[in-house]
Amino acid sequence: MSEDASVYANYARGRRPAVLAPSVPAAPLTAGDGQAQFDVVDEETVDSFEVGYKAANLLDGTLRFEAAAFYYGYENFQTQVQEGAQFITTNAGEATSYGAELQGVWTPTAMLDLFATYAYNRSRFDVGRFDGNRFRLSPDHQASIGASARFLVAGGELRVTPSYTWQSEVFFDDNNDIPALQSGLVPDTVQDELQESYGLLNLRLAYTPDQGNWTLEAFGDNLLDEEYVKDAGNTGDALGLATFIAGAPTTYGVGLTLRY
Repeated sequence: MSEDASVYANYARGRRPAVLAPSVPAAPLTAGDGQAQFDVVDEETVDSFEVGYKAANLLDGTLRFEAAAFYYGYENFQTQVQEGAQFITTNAGEATSYGAELQGVWTPTAMLDLFATYAYNRSRFDVGRFDGNRFRLSPDHQASIGASARFLVAGGELRVTPSYTWQSEVFFDDNNDIPALQSGLVPDTVQDELQESYGLLNLRLAYTPDQGNWTLEAFGDNLLDEEYVKDAGNTGDALGLATFIAGAPTTYGVGLTLRY
């Protein structure tokens, strides 16, 4: 569009090959005819579309901004379902994912950057047993905000970078832990394998001397000690003992970088 602004568009098709999925019972010499049984799961395809806009030097050269919109259309979406203690690949049919992403960096002074991002991603199954369910590990909303401030101190530069990231609710399985879709050895009657919305506050402090080839950094992650879960369910879910993997608590550290 100009030296400072551009637009783009692209299309791509992806393919996941067909697979052989063992059916219950899957071990030889246990089926009625003494043979293992397998089903063919059709190949998965996805058509993806994206359009975007990028601009620099807005607001008298102080603002950089990017925006993109996307759409994914899936056919024969391959996912896993639990039969007893086994996980079996199956065809979940059609699914769609669409949304938008925004990102901006504002530099009001030479020593300060302010940045923010936002993403909307609606990913849903359209047919079959998972109709209306969300994709696993796919929040509808994600956002971040932060700053990078620089100060001249003690013969060098101190960079202070606080940031806050947030995401909405996520499920850890395509069945969204809906009791009616559970088929483990022990009935799962409670929809509790999910993570509600949460946010994390982080901070970075970095000092770089004017005359030197090193940078000393101190960091703190999850400063508010937010309790959250990174994953849940897994094989133990079939036995009524779902595993829950906790996110990292408040963590501090230091680092030294040398440049040659």
